[in-house]
Amino acid sequence: MSSDEKSEAKWWESAEDHRFALEVLQLGLRRKMLSFIAGGVRSNEQIAKELKIAASPTEYHLHMLEKALVIEQTQGGWRATTTGLLYLKYVEIKH
Repeated sequence: MSSDEKSEAKWWESAEDHRFALEVLQLGLRRKMLSFIAGGVRSNEQIAKELKIAASPTEYHLHMLEKALVIEQTQGGWRATTTGLLYLKYVEIKH
């Protein structure tokens, strides 16, 4: 899939996977990361600079968000998945 194509929504296969994703997104920092990434493809360095955190924790949190199916790695950095965008639209704005 090219970086110009929209990704299809990815869904969790079990209630455990869904619970894991919600636990990942409980951390405010990760929700901020997701929101920032939703604005366009972002590199690790851009994300670390924007959120004022070191490279190692940035990578850890990015991989947790990837496991939660809300971001994906693409050429040039990270982008929000359709699932991540739906989370922001329907869940995050309700807080």
